[in-house]
Amino acid sequence: MLEPYPLPVGHVYQPRPVSIDRDIQIAKLTASGIDPGVHGDRLDLTFLGLPILDALTERDVPLQGQVHVYQRFIQHAPIMLDGELNMRGEITAIEKVAKGEVVCWAFDFTDRTGRHLVTIDRAGLRLQARTAEDGGKNGGRGGATDFLAPPEEDQPGFEILWQRTLVPDDVARYSSDGRNKIHSEPEIARQFGFRAPIAAGLIGVHYYLEAMAGYGATDKLDLEIWFKRPMFWDETLTLRRHVDGSRLTSMRIENQAGKPASLARINPSPDV
Repeated sequence: MLEPYPLPVGHVYQPRPVSIDRDIQIAKLTASGIDPGVHGDRLDLTFLGLPILDALTERDVPLQGQVHVYQRFIQHAPIMLDGELNMRGEITAIEKVAKGEVVCWAFDFTDRTGRHLVTIDRAGLRLQARTAEDGGKNGGRGGATDFLAPPEEDQPGFEILWQRTLVPDDVARYSSDGRNKIHSEPEIARQFGFRAPIAAGLIGVHYYLEAMAGYGATDKLDLEIWFKRPMFWDETLTLRRHVDGSRLTSMRIENQAGKPASLARINPSPDV
């Protein structure tokens, strides 16, 4: 039986200062198999997910067993590494689903002058222990992402950008902070029905932002990501992209079985 989430809809997290250290970006991008130079002196927005995770664990709220199912980044201006930001967030929805409970959050980031830089929406599935399917599907019919209306999985016109094989030690090192041991401990992963630890959803976000950086500096963007299936820590992944003229419109990361681990849609940039 899944205990109710200990905080209510509308709960506002204590505003806090945020600064992402350059060395953290370099270390985690390297653990993800990404050249840290791809973003230059700009912050990879994925790293704003780390202070969000810190906020989510306030009041001793556990993340153990929670699966990331959705994330959206709406960026209005570039953010440079080592800059000082302010973060404010709240719980926007809690919904019962077949496999447990989905909690949704919205976090806003501003600079020291109060200028709005980024909004990040996030949704996580709180799994009931031992109810995840073998193979780790967390979407599909009756799944937690249905109400978030993910794109159709079988869309034509995608081309392969790259293939990469995850390395268990690197996946575990990426999540060595221990916030959620489903990413690093085989026994914890098995307790929630997975054959092996699963890579943090943020690693998939890194891959999408890396690909977008190849189309120019991502000073403004609106990126939505649906996490459909886990990326096991030893899988070979394929990233596919869809381009309309010169504009990158959508991407997908496929697992070894050729099924989407996640789907990404690049909406027209804000303020354009």
